[in-house]
Amino acid sequence: MKNKKSSFSTRLPLAITLIVAAFMSAFFISTYSNKGSNYWVVANSFAPGHQITQSDLAASHLNLGDSSENYLNIADQVIGLVATRNMSVGEIVSTTDVTSTSNAMSTSAVPLSLRSADLASGVHVGDSVDIYWVLDSRNGEGVMDPIMILGGVSLIGLDDSKNALGGDVGITVAIEETQVLRLLSATTQGRLVVVRAYV
Repeated sequence: MKNKKSSFSTRLPLAITLIVAAFMSAFFISTYSNKGSNYWVVANSFAPGHQITQSDLAASHLNLGDSSENYLNIADQVIGLVATRNMSVGEIVSTTDVTSTSNAMSTSAVPLSLRSADLASGVHVGDSVDIYWVLDSRNGEGVMDPIMILGGVSLIGLDDSKNALGGDVGITVAIEETQVLRLLSATTQGRLVVVRAYV
């Protein structure tokens, strides 16, 4: 009986120590995992010039460490600001991704009609595209090199429902207000070719 008692008395402190260590480790793990803050994350894709609404964003708890100062947390007022670049679902909103309406350049949504063959395949809404003006040679006229009208513009609308029949394709691009006349002037003769900026 003495051996059993001494064995029990030596194991008891060890057991208590292990239990305390388990609770402490659980506490530290829980504390470490809860570090971080709630940041704004894109819930609906949008293009440059878009004025951000509540439905465009969602809050997400993230631990960004030293880079946290580069991103906007939910304490920052983002609703009503204007996007400065294309943003996709799931992206964290950084301080350079938005600007106030007074600093934003006015952006216009411009509809264009293209031949289906003049639109790069695989283009999707939200892609960045380049727009070229092409003047086809007729009746022995001199050949002109294609001219880039606009580069890196955002595609915000695409209607290719007639594409299967070889008809026209309707697209909408977001461009600076000052470039609207230049783009529309290029539609008066020749044709426009839309190229995907990044493949």
